[in-house]
Amino acid sequence: MKRYPIKAIVTACAIALATASTPLLADTSKDSSSDLWAKASLATTYTLNRHLNPFDIDIEVNNGVATLRGTVDDMVERDLAEELALGVENIREVDNQLKVNPNPVDSDGTVKKDNKDTERSFMRKVEDANVTAKVKSQLLWNSNTDGLDITVETHDGVVMLSGYVKSDAESQLAEQIARNTNDVREVKNQLQIDKQKVPLDVAAERKTEEAAQKITDGWITTKVKSALLYNRTVDGTDINVDTKDGVVSLRGHVDSDFERKQAIAIASNVKGVKSVTDELKGS
Repeated sequence: MKRYPIKAIVTACAIALATASTPLLADTSKDSSSDLWAKASLATTYTLNRHLNPFDIDIEVNNGVATLRGTVDDMVERDLAEELALGVENIREVDNQLKVNPNPVDSDGTVKKDNKDTERSFMRKVEDANVTAKVKSQLLWNSNTDGLDITVETHDGVVMLSGYVKSDAESQLAEQIARNTNDVREVKNQLQIDKQKVPLDVAAERKTEEAAQKITDGWITTKVKSALLYNRTVDGTDINVDTKDGVVSLRGHVDSDFERKQAIAIASNVKGVKSVTDELKGS
């Protein structure tokens, strides 16, 4: 696991937040504002991710296309950087020019060796990174959880939630979202309740997001479909999603009334959804 100095992480967050505020201070076009926000969001995402060194990755966003340059330790980190970028709103495509370091080092400074243990660790790292991304994405998309303030870490399929929430209900909801996510074996909930948890810099970041972004029907459709695919209680592959003016229509097949209710609930809780039209067939 990589560990970086707290000062470096704080510095990176400050840079990202400062960049994120640009659309409110400068008279730029809508596309330019969206690109600036997307770049800032991705920089923050990389900074908070325990697998990546944000100082090794250069980010450019132009017309929704993110270009990544720099070096990473292995192909897992290269793919992870790309997947995280694709999960950022207003980034529709990624030009991944990241190069793999031919001589990556372990935490003790020694060069990593190729062996069966390393291969198993490599695959476990891929799986855990995917789980973390799925849980984090759903917390960010859900209208009732504040994903920005919840940290998600995964070790051997066990998800740990930490950070601050406004209420016990939000804590339980975040835990349940994690438990319902595919490939999660166990959830350790270390969330703390703090009704005064929103600092000024985070509040400013959210105002910037509201000013720079507009939730579109396409965004809603993508997030609802992804949320259905990530959730273990429904078969998202059998459900089609369409959105018009914030109204989501669900079509396809479900095996039970429980699955129908789950699909409707999942769609209803995605940010920007005004209502859900149930056109599902089955029990």
